[in-house]
Order: sequence, then C-alpha cells, then structure tokens
Amino acid sequence: MNKRKKQSHGPQIGTVIGNTSPQEYSFLLKSFSAKLGDIVVLEMEIPSEKQTTEAYPRESILVWGRIVELERFNPFLPTESAKELSEEGIDLLDTVLSYSQDQIQGQVLVLGSTPVDNLTDLVPLNYPIEPGSIVELPPASKIKQILNGKEASARMKIGSLIGRRDVNVELLTNVLVSRHMAILAMTGGGKTVASRQVISELLKINYPLLILDPHGDYLGFWDKRDKFPDAEIKLYFPDIKVNEQNRDIVSYLISRMTRGYSEAQLEKYEDVLESVKINEKDNEKGIPIADFINRVIRVVESRMNENGDNNKMQNRTLSVVKRNLKNVLHHMEAMNTSNMQLRKRLSEYPFEAMPDPQSEPEQFIRPGRASILYLGGYDHLTQSTIVSIILKSLFDVRASMSNKIPPFFCIVEEAHNFIPSKGEGQAETPSVEIIRKIITEGRKFGCGLLLVSQRPSRLDETTLSQCNTFLIFRLVNPKDQTFIKSVMENLTSSDAKLIPGFGPGQGIISGQSVRFPLVIKVDFDEDLKPKTIGDEDFVELVKKWDSSPGAEKIRRSEIIEKGLDDLP
Repeated sequence: MNKRKKQSHGPQIGTVIGNTSPQEYSFLLKSFSAKLGDIVVLEMEIPSEKQTTEAYPRESILVWGRIVELERFNPFLPTESAKELSEEGIDLLDTVLSYSQDQIQGQVLVLGSTPVDNLTDLVPLNYPIEPGSIVELPPASKIKQILNGKEASARMKIGSLIGRRDVNVELLTNVLVSRHMAILAMTGGGKTVASRQVISELLKINYPLLILDPHGDYLGFWDKRDKFPDAEIKLYFPDIKVNEQNRDIVSYLISRMTRGYSEAQLEKYEDVLESVKINEKDNEKGIPIADFINRVIRVVESRMNENGDNNKMQNRTLSVVKRNLKNVLHHMEAMNTSNMQLRKRLSEYPFEAMPDPQSEPEQFIRPGRASILYLGGYDHLTQSTIVSIILKSLFDVRASMSNKIPPFFCIVEEAHNFIPSKGEGQAETPSVEIIRKIITEGRKFGCGLLLVSQRPSRLDETTLSQCNTFLIFRLVNPKDQTFIKSVMENLTSSDAKLIPGFGPGQGIISGQSVRFPLVIKVDFDEDLKPKTIGDEDFVELVKKWDSSPGAEKIRRSEIIEKGLDDLP
C-alpha cells in the first residue's frame, strides 16, 4: 500500500528523531519556530480497526502533543574550545569555529490522537510515533477545537496558553464549582490574581459566592462593582452569635483560648457551660459571644456565692475558671477592636456585621451575590471557628434539601490556616472537619470550594487530594514541590521541573475542568486590586511618619521625661 500524501496542519517546525513511544517523542526544532509549552501536531499512520481486504489495514491520524523540554547544543563547538575562548577572552566570531550550527532538541508529551477530519474526538495513542514525521505548529482555531472537544457545557476563561496568547484556556464551569479546585503558589506567584479571575467569571453568570478573606485581597470587587452590573458585592465583618446549634464549637473556642485547665478545672468549666441555657427567643437570633461569656461568668460567681466558706477547694477551682473566662472576654474584645481599627483604615468600604448563618443563610448565599467576609484582626483559632460556624450552617442547609439557599462556591484564601496538615496543629483548627466534609460530600449538594495557599506542604494532604482541578504557579520550596507531586497524580517529571522557573501568572493547570494538563498565563485585571491594601509604599510612609501625631506625641513625652518645662 502506498502512503497517502499528508496534509498540512500548520507551519513545519521540526522532524521526529530517535526512539519513540506512544507516550512521548523527541524532535529537532527549527530555530525560533516554537517555544516550551506549545501544542504541536504531526500526522502518521497506525493499524486500522476497520475491516478491509488488506492484510494489514492502516489509517491516518493526527497526534497531538505539548513541548515539555527544549535543549540547545552546538556539535561543532567542542567543550575544550569553549573553555579556551573563555580563558583567553576571545569572541567566537573571531575564530574559525562555527557559531551557526546550533541544534535545538525538543521533548514532546503525547496528549492523544484524533482522526484527520475530526479534531474533537481525542483518544489515547496506541502505536509508537513514526520517526521522520514532520512536526507542525497548528493554528489557534485547531488548538481551540482540541482544548474544548465535544463538550458543550458552560466555560469560563482563565487565561491563555503560555506561548500562544491567541489561544484562550477555558475551564468547564460546572466541574469547577462542584468538584473543587486548588490554586497553589509562592507569594507573588499569581494565586490571588487567578482566584480573582475565577470569581470574575462566576460573577458574570450570577453564581453565588462566599469569599473568606483574611487580608482584604478581594475588596477590589467592591471598588469595581460597576464591572458587574448584575451582581451584588456584600462586605461583612465577623459577629459571632451563640445558639444551640453552634454552642459546642463556641465552647471549644472559649476553652482553647484559656491558658489551659487542669482536669478538675475543665470539669467545672464544662459543668458550668452545661447549665447555661439559651431560651427559644435568644436561640432564634443568637446571643453575642461576649454576652454568652458574661452569662457563664455570672453562673460561676453564683456557684461561688452558694459555696461560701463551706467549700474553699471548689471555689479556688471556680476562681481559676472565672479568671480564664475574663481573659477570654478581654481577648475577644481586643480582636474585635483590632478588626474595627482595620475597617476604619478602610473607611470607604461599607462593612456590615455578618448575618447569622443559621437563621439567615440567604443573606450569605443568593444568586448574583458575592459575600466577602473580612477576617483581619482575629487570631488563627478564632478565624477557624468563625469559618467552621458559617460553613457548617450553610452546608447543613444545602444537605437538608430545603432549597432555602441555592448551590454556592466558597473561596478559602490562606487555606493552610483552615485545613493544616497533621503536623501543623489540626487540633487547634475547628474548620478542618467541616472543610473535609464539604470536599468529600459537597458535590452532592452543590457546595464547591476553591482552596488558595502559598504553602502547599502545610495543607492537609487528604483534603487537598480531593480537589479535581489544580492550578500550580511558581514554587521553589523543595517540600512544597514534593508535596505537589504526591497529590497530583498526572504531574509529569518534565512539568515538575517547570514549576520553580515560572514567572508571575505562569502556571500549570490540570484536572477534570480541562482535557489535559496545560501550561498557561493567567489573565491579570489591574482594576480588581484593592486600592488601599497590597502595594503600600512603606519607605514613603516612614518618611511621612515623622510629622504624624504619633511621632509628635513621642517627642513631647521624651521632653517631659528629661524634665524640660518649655514645651514647643
């Protein structure tokens, strides 16, 4: 059988060389014709499953791949010569050595194959690549067909191929919001930029969002709310209310915030808590946590009065419980004050006290609303408790099938603080349990999570491995790189080598929301950065501080200490 003349599928960029397999091949690249991460194609013949009269029927297919490695060398420039040129300071152009015989060898990871006339039907390749095949760089229109396939479901744009800005990379929206996603990168790698892009795309389709924001990274959505005319941006600050549904976790928070109880003291603490009742009226709206602690303190004082001088031993124990409860109350007040001071600095933002997620879940979750909970000023344990209370209430509402709230998507920024690994103090993190529950059962009830973190190795491995889409940006910490390899089963060794060298916004996306792993550049929207947080000029602030009221107060205080009466 004569070979059929192959069609052209784009500019020729190289030729297959060496030993090949159905999974990968090497080729010599024409200089400057392609880059690392590019999608390439070649046409070849494989054994056909069609019944014909031929003894060994064959058919033509297109094999699609991604360039995962590039090496450049010059066979006419011996190492000894290069060393001598360097030692003597001689330019290569001033010698008889060849400088124009560079060769670039590329390694291609095979993504699959399609019929020549049907680019959406991608299947695994089951025959080795033909040496000598011409490697081509397909046009954007053909790459888009390969990336999207037959799937007609809604998609969201996340960015473009790293070497092809004319080829958009889109994620399957329903897969993303139901099967969870993780965005991982070192500081400055682009994780918050990527999560803002995901949020923007979901706001455009009015998907309900809950954003847990420890540092105010997402306040830019309020600044640019006009970009989302059909959406509503709500800004909340923590306001813990205690009811019968969450009193156990609040009681746990209070106990962990103490300086530690002995066994006898803990027994008294738990006994006192058990006796504090919440009536039906208070339970409906919840009791402010400060009022709840004061109720507990009053019960302790009442018991101490009842004991009088008859049981000094018990009173000493109760006295420790009372002192610890007052310390907790002061600590809670200090954190509330800290959050309030941070909000004063952000005075242009209309923050509201968060609604009770048990009695008013619809205030958090409704179509077209993004509820941003600003957690600044609270310690790790308190933030985790607040998140646990909210997520548990919202998940329970969805799991009850009451349809009181629609499906929703939750963005968990600084996720390592809410689902730490076993070695990072899970016992001090109440949110671990509910996030694990959502990550394993949330799909059934329309509860999706986006986990964002700059320290992957500090995350709970079991929870993270349940994410079905990963977007990995630059990571240079060896522990983080090793961890990523352990939770991403389809991360190749070649792709793993790329991770430390990525620039801002460059990364690898993999999972069920894309057809195969892709090296991408995430879209960056400058408008969505908050105006007052993130890029402060601290050098300039130090210069201005000297004329501030705080500096003036210090100077006056120092003058008084020196005993000078003539104040300026």
